[in-house]
Amino acid sequence: QAGTGVSLSTMVPSVGILALEVRLEVRNDAKMVPGVLRCFPNVETLHIKSGKTDQSTGKLNLKSWHESGTIECIRSRIKLLVFHDFRGGRGELAFLKFFFESALVLQEAVIVFAAAPSSMEEVQSKLDILGSMKRASETSIVLLTTRSDPQGGYIWSFKIGSDFSPADPFENY
Repeated sequence: QAGTGVSLSTMVPSVGILALEVRLEVRNDAKMVPGVLRCFPNVETLHIKSGKTDQSTGKLNLKSWHESGTIECIRSRIKLLVFHDFRGGRGELAFLKFFFESALVLQEAVIVFAAAPSSMEEVQSKLDILGSMKRASETSIVLLTTRSDPQGGYIWSFKIGSDFSPADPFENY
C-alpha cells in the first residue's frame, strides 16, 4: 500500500533480482513503487513491466517521484534496469527520468517496447526523449529493443519467475 513504512520486518535484504509489474500511468499504483523498492535494499537487477491501462488516473510527474525521497537501492545498488512493455507514456517517462537521475551505479538500462514501433520516426522520437534524459551514471548505456516473446507473458509466469536455476529468471526480454 502506498505510504507503508519500511521496517526490519518488511525488508528483504537477500533479494538481488526483483521484478515488478506496475501501471505507471495510474497514480495510486505508481506511488507504491518507492515503498516496495525500499523493502529490497540490495536489489542489483530490477525488471519493471509497465502494466497496460486504458486511462491515466492522476498525474505523477518527475516532481512527484522526487517528493518520494531517496530510494537507496536505485541510488547505490541497481546496476541493470530492464523496462518491459515501454509505451512512452507520461508516467513511464517520469519514472525513467527519476531513475536515471538517481542511479549512481547503473551500468545498463534495457528499454523493451510493448510493440514493434510502427515507423523510424516513432523510434527516433523515443530515442530523442530517452537520450536527452540527465543520467547520474554517465557511463551507463541505454538499449532499446522489442520483446522476444510475442505473447508478452512467458517470462512473467510464476513458474518461470520462481525458477532459481538461471542467473536471472527474467532475462529473456
